[in-house]
Amino acid sequence: MAILQLLRISALPTLLSTVLASYFIGGGGNIILLIFLLLFGALLYLGGVVLNDYFDAAADAIERPERPIPSGKISIQTAFILGMSLITLGVFAGFICPFIGNGGVLGRRIAIAIVMILYCCVISYDAFLKQLSIIGPVTMGTCRILCYLFVFFTVERNVPAAHIIWSIFIGAYVMCLTMISRFESNSQKKQKLVGMLLLFLIPLDAVACLFFAGIIPALFVILLCPVAILLRRFFPMA
Repeated sequence: MAILQLLRISALPTLLSTVLASYFIGGGGNIILLIFLLLFGALLYLGGVVLNDYFDAAADAIERPERPIPSGKISIQTAFILGMSLITLGVFAGFICPFIGNGGVLGRRIAIAIVMILYCCVISYDAFLKQLSIIGPVTMGTCRILCYLFVFFTVERNVPAAHIIWSIFIGAYVMCLTMISRFESNSQKKQKLVGMLLLFLIPLDAVACLFFAGIIPALFVILLCPVAILLRRFFPMA
């Protein structure tokens, strides 16, 4: 239970919807590639949230002593090893994706570069960028944009401008959501609002799938909504 709390799995479906939506929008057609894409997104996310708690251990000991690390349920050394292991495995999965995708030579190079940039962004955000009022949310929004672009450049040989514009729109949404979440820690109403806005990422991705890829892919994405609701009920974010 402490591990699941540390991993914050209730928000994982919103990241998986990003991968699924961009995969379907880009044309899909390769199940092995989809598996590696999902592993890449999930492992990078899970590693990032674990390292977030690692770097916040001192502050959490005062503000949120019930969290796994300050409560002593998980040692700070274990959290660091787990976080770095998950991110490293995610990067490894990310490096495999371009070589089994359809992006071509240029797309492969761009995708590999995105993996490295995402790795740096996640570590930097957890370590110190989240403390910065503007740069922190911009970094979070940029990470979401890069997740879309990584899948697009892995799946598609030529990425349409409309797909890039969609990724920027969602990135801006995540940036705004991150700004709002900075002020939710002491308010139940704001916590609920942030949770709803985060969950709304899934319907947004489903709508994009409906527009770019059709109703069947959209249904696959929207099915993540009940999964996210159940996870949030049994493993609420804290």
